[in-house]
Amino acid sequence: MVRKYILILAALFAFAVTDAVYANGGGTEETGTVDIDLIILKESGLEVYSLIQPTAYATLSNKVVSVDLSELPEGATITITRTATGEKVYSQTGMGSMEIDLSACDKGQYQIDVVSGGLWLQGEFML
Repeated sequence: MVRKYILILAALFAFAVTDAVYANGGGTEETGTVDIDLIILKESGLEVYSLIQPTAYATLSNKVVSVDLSELPEGATITITRTATGEKVYSQTGMGSMEIDLSACDKGQYQIDVVSGGLWLQGEFML
């Protein structure tokens, strides 16, 4: 009986550690890839018929932002803005996956917005 509880606690601990790593960026310094956490700012008019919430994923690697829109039911508009100046450095509508080359942009903090129907996701990252 005690072994059973120990195994359950060990499994929960392993899940919590894995979840915490994913939530804190999940990227690795070895590959230079960093996950950009996209949070939901607005969610309206979405008819979700699944247990899984449709979302987008973004990563940054060598000044290239990769965005995966495959879970979204329709196209999305992606806008990247330099936080310090408010200057929009990129804006495009698309579906599937996109790679955005920001090598011409200066170092600093940037904001990414993904808008699809009634869903608005936003994240921040440093170049």
